[in-house]
Amino acid sequence: MQTEFVSEDGSSPRKSRLAVAALVVMRLVLACWLGAAFLFIWTSVAEQVFPDFNSTIRDQLATIRFPFYYITGTSCCTLALASGVLCRSLSRRLTVALMLITLASVIFACDYWFVYRPLQELIIPAGQLRTEQFADLHTWSRNMNVFHLLLVLLSAIQALLPLPQTTSR
Repeated sequence: MQTEFVSEDGSSPRKSRLAVAALVVMRLVLACWLGAAFLFIWTSVAEQVFPDFNSTIRDQLATIRFPFYYITGTSCCTLALASGVLCRSLSRRLTVALMLITLASVIFACDYWFVYRPLQELIIPAGQLRTEQFADLHTWSRNMNVFHLLLVLLSAIQALLPLPQTTSR
């Protein structure tokens, strides 16, 4: 007896193989983004509390690091969305995952354009005093990123759950 994955819509095995390959990519990039985001955040916190870095160095490090954070997140979420479109026929849960990634991507884009960019302008040139506007924007950015990553985590959990299986001879 052999077990194979089939899509819920009864599509052909060739289409199912493409969908399964897309699912592998989706799972991989979601896990990669969660791991990369954790490393970005861990590094950021470590730099902020390191006693030998003054505010000028901290600001310079932030202006170097965070564009890569947003590029990495956008790339991973875009690839996860594209893969999710190809594999959504395998399970209804993958459609839910796709909706979660879409919402997470919208939040991430809003954070970048409406919060991060104005925040970055407040630390260029480096070493300026932190204003109340900086504190407010930083709080917004942190909260939006936490919500974004929570949605990506929920999406990854949906994508990582086993697919429905059928038995064939």
